[in-house]
Amino acid sequence: MFTLLTPSALLALLGLLVPLAIHLWNRRPGRTVQVGSVRWLAASANRRLRSLKLEQLLLLLLRAAIVTVLAVALAGPAWQRPAPPARGQVLVSPELLTSATLPSVRPLVDSLRRRGYEVSRLEKRFPLISAEEWTAIVANPTASDSAGYTTEPDFLWARAAQAAQRFADRPVHLLTPAKLADLQGTRSNLPPNLTWQLIPSPDSGAWVQAAGLSGADKLRLLVGRSDEEKTTFQPITVARPDVAGAVSVPGLPPLRYETSATKQAVVRRADDSMAVPVQAAMRLRVYYTADQAEDARYLAAALRAAGSGLLVPPVITVSASEPSPSDSLTWVFWLSKAPISTAWKRRLDKGLSWWQQASGPGTAVTSSFGPAGAEVLIPVLRRDTAAILPPSTAVWTDGSGQAVMSRRTEGRGQVYTLHTRLNPAWSGLPDSPELPALLLELLQPSAPTLDLARNDQRVIAPSQVQAAIQRSSDSSENAPRKAVRPAPDTFTDLRAWAVLAAALLFGLERLLARRRPISSPVSPA
Repeated sequence: MFTLLTPSALLALLGLLVPLAIHLWNRRPGRTVQVGSVRWLAASANRRLRSLKLEQLLLLLLRAAIVTVLAVALAGPAWQRPAPPARGQVLVSPELLTSATLPSVRPLVDSLRRRGYEVSRLEKRFPLISAEEWTAIVANPTASDSAGYTTEPDFLWARAAQAAQRFADRPVHLLTPAKLADLQGTRSNLPPNLTWQLIPSPDSGAWVQAAGLSGADKLRLLVGRSDEEKTTFQPITVARPDVAGAVSVPGLPPLRYETSATKQAVVRRADDSMAVPVQAAMRLRVYYTADQAEDARYLAAALRAAGSGLLVPPVITVSASEPSPSDSLTWVFWLSKAPISTAWKRRLDKGLSWWQQASGPGTAVTSSFGPAGAEVLIPVLRRDTAAILPPSTAVWTDGSGQAVMSRRTEGRGQVYTLHTRLNPAWSGLPDSPELPALLLELLQPSAPTLDLARNDQRVIAPSQVQAAIQRSSDSSENAPRKAVRPAPDTFTDLRAWAVLAAALLFGLERLLARRRPISSPVSPA
């Protein structure tokens, strides 16, 4: 549709009076008429004035057209195209596209499609899903590719806000799982054009979180179970096959116990979708000299308390006899002033963990430290004066930022140095209820093979999502919800074409003006 951006500029059309006046007053010279008497001249002149009329009509029209086109160009001519009707968006998370619950949401999605909604993936750039692709995905959800999907904290909150902003001119319907693990972190404020529907998982999940050897013929499994309300863990002891064989656990799919060529035992699901390494029981040796016997007593009690939190309790030996580097040990707690020998350093290179504490008289200090959430801080009364060997990182720090315990990597092993002592004269660690938990963090093996978030089936309350959407429309709870903004029309500027047309008309006018016939001048009577 043709429109003018500045209609008031059409006042320039008054310039049409200029070529009209020129044509009325700039008349061609008359013919020379021989008369016998001048008495007829006055009458002839009066007749010419009474017969005043336009001449060179085509030239006049061209000049008027030039003025008209220039006036229109000043008015800002444009071609207005109405914006296409805003189509709603249905955004489906890739995790839901691969879930067995997808067929249950098909009626909703098909209904929205019939109302003109487009279906897209909740991914970067929100790629569209065609009708044929949607039918194929619903027929076989597990065959869909969700490799680009991530469940990092704040992912769904951030992606929902991005989708609502990307399609701010249209309604957006979001379909995602209701898993609490996907919706951790900071909740975003969402605009009112977003409708977020959470789809719960159909069944509870059960899996093996960790596995370990218990004795010569027992297998210890940490079985996790999760449903919409809670996630629990239960240790289960079953018979261990000699080399390889089936492992039966109630409520779990078929499992197999296998030993690889590297002698690493694993518990594997029959469909190969899960493999959990089997950890052997840790062997801890506490060695002490006479001057640190009291420290050893406190340490042994704390280690036994910490061991109860492990899947397989460790084997703890407390002795005043120095251990041999050839012993099969996981940890050595060295309560002695003697330095690490070369033989033990070779064991460190192979993955041994070593604990040592301050030696010498130390120096009196006044500081404290404690784990996050501790009700009572642990006082530090004395600390060693030895320099911390680089490269070391602080494991525990006091209120002044000084390391209470540091860790240094030696090959594949770790050296932990406590810069105070497990002695009431040095610190409050011996009497602290936090000591077993602090030691458990050190003894705990590396992160579990299976990510807990992958199996956590707990769901978020839909009211939390609705509260985020309602609060984003206005800071007041009673404020009216804002309407979705319609998409603006598009305009194509035609001023350049108007100026070009005026230039062409001007060239044609000049051509006709040069070809106008020239009359001979009036000769005197």
